[in-house]
Amino acid sequence: MEDSKLQEFVLKISSLWNEQKIREVLYLEALKKDSMGPMRKMLTQGHFSALLFQKEIHWIYDYFKCFLTDKDLINSAEVNFDTISVLHNLEEKEEVAGYLKKTEGKILQSYRSLYKYLDRDLETRRVVDEHLDRISEFYEILSKQEIIIIKDLKRPIVA
Repeated sequence: MEDSKLQEFVLKISSLWNEQKIREVLYLEALKKDSMGPMRKMLTQGHFSALLFQKEIHWIYDYFKCFLTDKDLINSAEVNFDTISVLHNLEEKEEVAGYLKKTEGKILQSYRSLYKYLDRDLETRRVVDEHLDRISEFYEILSKQEIIIIKDLKRPIVA
């Protein structure tokens, strides 16, 4: 990989790690809510997958980064507390599902943007593919949970 392309890739990986950190915190925050009953198993899986994906992204980052100029990921965690407060204010599980789905959608786009850098490194591409598959599953599950509230909103009100 040429130097400028490698530098872009390292920045994207760093950004993806931060997105996974936010994902971890959001799933943990959602698990604290009383109204999440049937979604608890999926939320727990989302939280653990975010932790695992952070570790794997960290390994990729360490492999490609320049030790002289690139910072360490652990010290660069950027969790926006406004993001968490929005989730904290949501009560209905369908609203929480919709919010998490939007987050998963953004992360899916970030993963897809990595493909132009992964032409030769098959191991990194395999990890990215696995992450994409798993996050896509979460996205689909959350989409189904969110649809429940949309169906309820479309029902006619009977007086």
